[in-house]
Amino acid sequence: MWEKLVNLSVKFFGNSLDPYVPFFETIRPDLAKSGLNLSLKEYVYGMFFVVLLVFIAALPFFSIVSSVFLGPVLSFLFSLTISFLLSLLVFFIFYSYPSFIVASKKKSIDAALPFATTYMATISSSGTPPHLIFKILSQFEEYGEISNEAKKIWRDIELFGVDLLDAMRRAASRTPSELFKELLWGMTTVISSGSDLSVYLREKANGFMEERRRKLQEYSKTLSLMIEIYLTLIIVGSIFFIIMASIMSSFSMGKPDPFLPFIQFVVIYFVLPLVSVGFVYMFKVISPR
Repeated sequence: MWEKLVNLSVKFFGNSLDPYVPFFETIRPDLAKSGLNLSLKEYVYGMFFVVLLVFIAALPFFSIVSSVFLGPVLSFLFSLTISFLLSLLVFFIFYSYPSFIVASKKKSIDAALPFATTYMATISSSGTPPHLIFKILSQFEEYGEISNEAKKIWRDIELFGVDLLDAMRRAASRTPSELFKELLWGMTTVISSGSDLSVYLREKANGFMEERRRKLQEYSKTLSLMIEIYLTLIIVGSIFFIIMASIMSSFSMGKPDPFLPFIQFVVIYFVLPLVSVGFVYMFKVISPR
């Protein structure tokens, strides 16, 4: 998909966007670590092409819909504003997408690192050569991104003939996880000095596991606090709002105001579900998987 998108964008824009590519240099480090296999120029061209497509598709759609309720001038201004804001939203999504991938990979690696390091220490204690540790580790999909990193290290060694230490240094330079980078650099030092690798891996596994316990305790405290906030502000607050709105409508003189029932409808069927989904997503984001 990315290849087709880039090809279309290059054909459409030609080289007209080249002067603007340097303005997006901040994306380059995350783009290199994201695994998208795209250069900065290709990604920028694809990003602007999608933004342009969204604007072209949104403008006539919102013009047709808004023309039913608004006049020609207001309909055009409304559709132009909405299309511009939607295109701007797509632009920021593309701009932050590489960093989002890197953050997701980092979280996956850090979560599986204590268990993967323990497994590596067990393999190393049996006398297995260091390069075969990564081959065995790459066969376990349960370790997620760590398995993918191990596959890349084994690929560099087996297919490209790269030395084990150089392959580990390459992996350390491209990984988004500081903990995994620290582990790889420590392993290169231990292997170069001829020290016992299994002892080093066992000590690192114990340290990673202790850090994981600390994060779980912090998450437990945060989760308790967020649940209290949810119950107090969302559940109790919404019930209090509905009761107060009902009392206010009962004191209204003459014909009841239809605005209050509408507000109650919006709060019950739209606001509460959206806020609840937001809380669930936030719990998922902060959870130490």
